[in-house]
Amino acid sequence: SPFTQENGYELAGAYQNGTTVESFGGGICQVATTLYNAVIRAELEVTMRFNHSMMVHYVEPSMDAAIAGDYKDLRFKNNLDAPIYIEGYCSGGIIYFNIYGKETRPANREISFESETVSTTEPKTEFNLDGSGALGSVNVVQSPPSGCIAQLWKVVKVDGVEQGREIFNKSN
Repeated sequence: SPFTQENGYELAGAYQNGTTVESFGGGICQVATTLYNAVIRAELEVTMRFNHSMMVHYVEPSMDAAIAGDYKDLRFKNNLDAPIYIEGYCSGGIIYFNIYGKETRPANREISFESETVSTTEPKTEFNLDGSGALGSVNVVQSPPSGCIAQLWKVVKVDGVEQGREIFNKSN
C-alpha cells in the first residue's frame, strides 16, 4: 500500500462506483480471494473480510474477499496452538496458496463451504438525457450488473455424515 505504479502495481480492471475501471492494483482481489479460501479451509480465524460491491466471475457469491484502499482489507490470525507456514506461488498464470501446520483435526472430519444465493436484484435502466445524441438514438454506456444477497455455509462431516451446518458469512 498504496496501490501505485511506484510500488510495483500495474493497471488492471477494478470496481469503482458501480462500473469497471482501469486502476493500479486492479486484480489484487483475486489474490486476496485465493488466500481467503485457503484460510477458511485451514479454519484460521478471519478477523476482517469484505465482499465486492459487484459480482466477481472467479468464485461463487460470498466466497470472495475484496481489497480497496485503506478501507477494505483481508485480515486473519492463527488461532491454532502451533505455528503455520503460508506458501504462495504462481504457475501458468494461476496463483496458489498452501497453509501448512500441525494437523489436530480428526482424520475422519471434513469441512466444505457452500454458496447460497438468497435473492437476486435486477438493475434498473437509467436514461440520461443530455441532448448529445441524435433524436431517438440510444447509447449504451455500460450494461448494468445484476446483484444478489448470498450467504456462505460451512458444512462439517464426520465419516461422511453431516454433523453441522452454519452460516459462515453473508454478502450483499
